[in-house]
Amino acid sequence: SSNPLGLDETNFSVPFHPYYSIKDLAGFVLLLIGFVGVTFTFASLTVDPLQWQPINKMKTPTVIKPEWYFLYAYAILRSIPHKAGGVFTMFAAIAGVAVFPMISGPEKFQSMKVCPLVRLVFIIWAANFMFLTVIG
Repeated sequence: SSNPLGLDETNFSVPFHPYYSIKDLAGFVLLLIGFVGVTFTFASLTVDPLQWQPINKMKTPTVIKPEWYFLYAYAILRSIPHKAGGVFTMFAAIAGVAVFPMISGPEKFQSMKVCPLVRLVFIIWAANFMFLTVIG
């Protein structure tokens, strides 16, 4: 490439290490201190309220539900009556994400900006994922 100004650009650059590494490490440490401080100071914000109730060994609580990031899988498992079929369908839904880059052909990987079919399939998958999470 060319240098139309004729200036030595190496004098204007800042080396990545140690300047940016230390800056990122300091940001991470501050974030960790803040998270630990909030967690230890306000423990009731980060714990499920069910944890504060006394244990009844003879009765299972009725309010137990999976975490929000498992709700789509829970909805898939509930929708299929056969246990093995539900597990197979759940794993097929997870493995289906790996197929997105190969829709345009395994010899050429294209981004979603180039291939509208991949974009359409991804939008349908994301809408289905959100729908299953809501009904889960």
